[in-house]
Amino acid sequence: MATFKISVFKHQQRADGKYPVSIRVYWRRKYGYVGTEYYVTIHQISQNKRKGTFELKDTFIIAELTRRIELFEKEKLQLGLNMHRYSAPELARHFESVTERKGDDGLIDFIKFGQYYVEKEAKKGRNVSRICTTLNALTDFAGNKLPVRDLTSKRLKSFEDFLRTERTTTRKNQFGKEVKTKRSPLSDTSIAGYMTDIRTIFNLITDEYNDDEKGVIKIYHYPFRKYKLPDAPLPEKRNLPAETILRIIQASDEELKLQRTVQARDVFALSFLLVGINIIDLYRLEAKEYHGGRITYNRTKTENRRRDSALISIRVEPEALALIEKYKDPEGKRLFRFYTQYAEHKTFLSNINKGLKNLASTCGLDVKLSTYYARHSWATIARNRCGVSKSDIDECLNHVDPATKMADVYIGKDWRLIDESNRRVIDCVFEGKLRDNFVKHSASK
Repeated sequence: MATFKISVFKHQQRADGKYPVSIRVYWRRKYGYVGTEYYVTIHQISQNKRKGTFELKDTFIIAELTRRIELFEKEKLQLGLNMHRYSAPELARHFESVTERKGDDGLIDFIKFGQYYVEKEAKKGRNVSRICTTLNALTDFAGNKLPVRDLTSKRLKSFEDFLRTERTTTRKNQFGKEVKTKRSPLSDTSIAGYMTDIRTIFNLITDEYNDDEKGVIKIYHYPFRKYKLPDAPLPEKRNLPAETILRIIQASDEELKLQRTVQARDVFALSFLLVGINIIDLYRLEAKEYHGGRITYNRTKTENRRRDSALISIRVEPEALALIEKYKDPEGKRLFRFYTQYAEHKTFLSNINKGLKNLASTCGLDVKLSTYYARHSWATIARNRCGVSKSDIDECLNHVDPATKMADVYIGKDWRLIDESNRRVIDCVFEGKLRDNFVKHSASK
């Protein structure tokens, strides 16, 4: 049977003088190693001069890793005869996954696995904010621990009911202080998003722990066979006519008075002029992504779900130049300095939307104006006023049409389609002379 031993090796000394601690797995006359989070100094180990080996003498680490080995022993019993299908390194990796994703009792913990997945994806530079929000809500509902076996269809329905209620949550802010927030009931659209995230994590857990080829099945149930995700309603039409868009982005500073409202107007204008760019992308754009008169970036919302990483390139039209210069990051790290005012994009978005409510009131608009209106209005004007086809609008908004996915493999990107469509929309809004006035007006702000 496989045996385990806490190990420290002299040849693995790091530049800082410390040694990594691992758990050696001996199996079928071969060795595999399970890494741990522990690193020790020469004072925490003793040398066996006769064998020429190191022995760990830190009692705390020994106790912690002994408990971990006990968990491996339980896992070994569960594997039974299937263990013969693993090599020593494969077995070590299997035991390492137990450490990373299970609780102290050896049960597969859904929340712990989700957090592990988030950390792994974040290290790759991917946006995981939505899944973090989902895991936070699940923790509010179930506590810090949720064994996968307890995540049944009935539990999912109870969680859905929880999301539909008004509730108070506690979170730590950017300064580490706990802040209580009253949360409103979620819509069907939001709930569908949360449940989709949970299904994604559940599928990843199943892929991780079930191995049909080796006959290893740890998770026998699939709650999404019975539990059906709520249908997300069609999105609300949030579009404004060209004349109203012009009224919004030409509102004067004197008219708007508050600085937050002025900034909201400018951000709205930037989003519209840059083909309805999402606010999270506007916030995160790096300085290097603006080159040769173009902004080329990966759309955050879908970059993890597409083979092309949702790449898009937009030509910066003259109407946007003054605003780009106005909010330019003096440090040269990002394109805009918004990150120096707001610690995260959610705070930035919230403040912009508050400013847009004031802007709507000033302009006499009877709508709950938000940043979404810039993107929706661009698409509506492009289709109804400029005759841009729906498929071309999908291209401009960086959407993916499932019917043309295969064609995208063969067809090279030509950003001129987006450039020409955007120019037509802007011309429709500004109507020549008015456009020139706006450029001068923006440059003087």
